[in-house]
Amino acid sequence: MLKLRVSSLEKEGVYQASKWLKIPVLLDGLEMESLLKSLDKHWIFRCGFSNGEAMEDSFFVSEYTRWIDGLKKKQIPTDEELRHLLASYMTDDLDSLWLQKIASKENEYLIKVRQPVIQMQAHFVHFSTVDHEFRSMSIGKDSIFWGILFSYPQVVQDAKTMDICSIKPSRLFSQLREWVRENTRPTPFLVDGIKKNVPIRIGKECFSWISEHPDLNAKGLKIYGCV
Repeated sequence: MLKLRVSSLEKEGVYQASKWLKIPVLLDGLEMESLLKSLDKHWIFRCGFSNGEAMEDSFFVSEYTRWIDGLKKKQIPTDEELRHLLASYMTDDLDSLWLQKIASKENEYLIKVRQPVIQMQAHFVHFSTVDHEFRSMSIGKDSIFWGILFSYPQVVQDAKTMDICSIKPSRLFSQLREWVRENTRPTPFLVDGIKKNVPIRIGKECFSWISEHPDLNAKGLKIYGCV
């Protein structure tokens, strides 16, 4: 049974958002499970084509944990594996999303956003050997896989009136952000023997295995305290 309602662009209009609050974080599998359990009731939906059914948290955690187990074995998740979960939407309000029917396919829909939701993307970091800076969401062959980017907009445009307004973070996003603040820390990279705290976050449970991360090893990067 579909959990999301079917509608149309004519009725809903086009949702637009900008100026995102971003939380880039690498968590251990158990930490991801703990994070999701700490949140109020919510649903996770895979972006793109869908039958409209929410993803079970347990499924999301098991797939994410599989990526982390791969890192521990010096294996980077493939683009296909990452697309299996990400990008996704997380929301505590089913009315924030709707389904657009695909005319050429039976029982298949495209998930569309009506109101602000938490967006979840695979997160990558690029390290520049020129200025020794780490840049978030720089995707390419030299990028470092670093978990998930949670993001939430601060500015949205009303699909009907076209008015642009600022919004506050939702309760769900605020809970997520608070959990990350309490259970993770800025990543203490070691660059040329110098400790450099970078705003991208790392879970405390990751320190026991982060030295096995193949992208870090390929670039000669280390985490302070894990040499």
